[in-house]
Amino acid sequence: MSENIRQGGQSWRMAHLLTPRKVITGLAVLVLAYLFVWPFVMLVIGAFLTTPYGGGEWTLDGFRTVLNDPRALRGTLSSFLFSGLVMVFSIAGGLFFAIITSRFKLRFGWLVLPAMVLIACTPRLFYAFAWGMMGNPGSGFAANILRYFDIANPAWLTVYSWPGLVLVSSMKVTAVAYLLLSGPVRLLDRSLEDAAVMCGQTRLRAFFSISLPLLAPSLLAIGMLLFVEGIQVFDFPAVLGSPAGITTLSTLVNDFINTDVTPKWGAANALSLVVVVVIALLILLQSRLLGGRDFATVGGKARAADTAEIGKLAVLFDAIIVVFFAVAFVLPFLQILIGSLQPYFGLYTKLTTANYVAVIEDRDTLDALVSSLLISVGGGFLVVTLSFVMIYAMQRSKSRPTVALLKILSWLPATAPGIVLSIAFVWAYLSTPLVRSLYGTPFLMLIALVIAHVPIAARACEGIIVQVSTSLDEAARVSGAGPWRAAAEIIARLCTPSLLGAWLLISLAISGALDVVMMLQTTNTQMVATLSYSMFNNGDVAEAAALYVLFIGLLIAFMSALIGLMMLLRTAASGFHWSGKAARPLAMEKTDV
Repeated sequence: MSENIRQGGQSWRMAHLLTPRKVITGLAVLVLAYLFVWPFVMLVIGAFLTTPYGGGEWTLDGFRTVLNDPRALRGTLSSFLFSGLVMVFSIAGGLFFAIITSRFKLRFGWLVLPAMVLIACTPRLFYAFAWGMMGNPGSGFAANILRYFDIANPAWLTVYSWPGLVLVSSMKVTAVAYLLLSGPVRLLDRSLEDAAVMCGQTRLRAFFSISLPLLAPSLLAIGMLLFVEGIQVFDFPAVLGSPAGITTLSTLVNDFINTDVTPKWGAANALSLVVVVVIALLILLQSRLLGGRDFATVGGKARAADTAEIGKLAVLFDAIIVVFFAVAFVLPFLQILIGSLQPYFGLYTKLTTANYVAVIEDRDTLDALVSSLLISVGGGFLVVTLSFVMIYAMQRSKSRPTVALLKILSWLPATAPGIVLSIAFVWAYLSTPLVRSLYGTPFLMLIALVIAHVPIAARACEGIIVQVSTSLDEAARVSGAGPWRAAAEIIARLCTPSLLGAWLLISLAISGALDVVMMLQTTNTQMVATLSYSMFNNGDVAEAAALYVLFIGLLIAFMSALIGLMMLLRTAASGFHWSGKAARPLAMEKTDV
């Protein structure tokens, strides 16, 4: 009888351990570990192997190659210099535009926000192509204007140089800096400045001595973010820097595999590990510097922000706004649009649609166009959905290990540039027997792009979900709904407009992702980003421009449809009510959401 009791106890313990919820949770952890952690594990292992295709030998040659290659030190210094310069110029530009639009009455102040949104949402590769065409010393728009007036084109007037690379990158990143800084600048309590002015200080000195130090956490956090992004970026150095002999860490990783005579997988992995460690340390440094510091500037008696008349100085600021918008967005867009209509790049006397016809009639190009659109739209949806689930579980879970795990997974891809993630995914996929056969297919490129963009979407979802009160979850559970049903039918519906906006932005980011899929493509499975990059480098500039303009046009059409859908879902969400005991959660107190 004791044997039966012991067996019954074991059966009860086994049934208690293997509940459906725990089994599903365990499977989810395994899938997330494979998708997020395994590529980094294989990146470390790959640094000691000669090839990811099987039959490789264990060796330290990868580290020896990196240490002995002079390009490694040059690339490291170039990356830090490039990131530092772009960070300084973009922070200064973004802060300038945030200050003048929040404090002064300007005729064209309204133009800054939509202009910055357009610039920030433009894919980096598209932006680099546009400036590469406009600033070309022989056939660019600027060179042709000088030639029209019989003015010799100076040697320094080219984007294929250090000044050109930093200038173009800074204009693009200035838009991001402005969008991140405009909120903190508007929330500054100006009563502190008023007190300083009453004590005899000038308004300008009061701003620099009082208000600017209060922006320290925002400036530091955004500066570190932009610096890390500068180290990770591949598009601008590859398109504008490589022709001028400028090597960064991201482009050197690509050179080790795609440019050198013999692919050096070990060296590429070894250098990738260095980049990952540097970025992880920078993120940790940012957390340490900001931890526990109090920079509160918004109080209960803060003076309402108002704008002041500044007389003739407003004309200067209006001119700066218009010129920046024209140079940073209008001219590059017109250049790539006109360039797509040229039979040969640089020939402005005759325009034709032959390049668009060639794109549509070429089966491989058309396949790349369709697959890129599907991957961008579908990948954006998957990224936002996965990030929403992860962040919802992280914010609602009471298990500290679960919260810590999800937080690490949501940040892990951010520690590696896209080209490094591409290499990590190659090693991870080729090391898995069942997945190996799918290498080079759009399916694996979709997975890689989803994982690479989770950190961005997760940060967006954090800000979205935190605004929804937990009382809505509790009301749904009292009515008999489970946690995930509450998340799907209440929280997700309330967050739908914001999630649709995140979907749109992530889809645009995926559409221009060149580095993530560099190592995962084949000649038969390419995306618009990789195909247009190859065309651009091979001299088919006009056709590359036509391909990208056509692709962006399709995305804009998708954006229009998405905005219409957003408005319909917003209307539906506003009339949503819970059918159980806790009816109409939207009719609760205003503090609930």
